[in-house]
Amino acid sequence: MTRLRTALASARSTRARRRDERELQRALAAAPTLESAHEITAAAARF
Repeated sequence: MTRLRTALASARSTRARRRDERELQRALAAAPTLESAHEITAAAARF
């Protein structure tokens, strides 16, 4: 049962990381200027 819980937790974590990455990509694509895209990237790197 512990292996199953570990596998499920790992899958959830991976899914969350991918969701965050897609969210960042959307924000960068919607950035009105290159400077604001750099600011979004810098802010994301801090977290």
